[in-house]
Amino acid sequence: MNKLGDIYIVELTDNKIDKAALRWMLLNQKNIPISRDLTLQATKYLPFDLFFIDMGKFEQQISFLSHGNKYEENENPQDVESKLKLKYCGSGKPYFSDIDLKFSISHTVKTRMNNGDINVDQSKKTIWGCAISYSEVGFDIQFVRPVKYREITERYFSESEQNFVREYGTDAFFKLWTRREALGKAVAEGFFLDDKDFSGTVGRDSQLLEEVEYQGKSLKLFTYKLADDLWASLCIVMNGVLYGQ
Repeated sequence: MNKLGDIYIVELTDNKIDKAALRWMLLNQKNIPISRDLTLQATKYLPFDLFFIDMGKFEQQISFLSHGNKYEENENPQDVESKLKLKYCGSGKPYFSDIDLKFSISHTVKTRMNNGDINVDQSKKTIWGCAISYSEVGFDIQFVRPVKYREITERYFSESEQNFVREYGTDAFFKLWTRREALGKAVAEGFFLDDKDFSGTVGRDSQLLEEVEYQGKSLKLFTYKLADDLWASLCIVMNGVLYGQ
């Protein structure tokens, strides 16, 4: 299978990957430190290579970004974005005006419950991911967690998607949620797509569609379970793919 790009995954603690660090990643992909410690279940069928970032080494490599070389933390956010050449299109899809690479970021949080013991603090686990490609791309990850998925499904999903969730339950909901998010990011419209008549990403036989058409764009969708409670979806705009050319 021809690979169309890369996906980078990391578990965050107190720190975050900010705009300057993201720009550094796009310009220095070969230097991003990779860890093999995470236990996410990568798949060979994904048309992207999947890497796990060593956050400790990554922070060391980008430490210069917070020492005035790129920006000061107390600067106006708009001034920071101007320096970084960060712009937005559509419903707010970010891109760097001087870098050809496309990217899509996502993060998801799981709260570890204290089981009713008020003396035990709740803790959170945050997974952050970024897909990088020469094609327009959308990427989304979500922990499976308690949500009012039936209400959300009836409000936002197509009839075929609603039937899919009724048949397969919570896991099916998060599959479709990540697919809708990834698609919306890929076409720069967000979750609430402009085309309200879009028939969704499930076929009449309750099978997930790998290819869909949306407003003249040919899209490919890939959905995988990266861990027992973690779903991810990737959407690639196939019109005019430049990767490898």
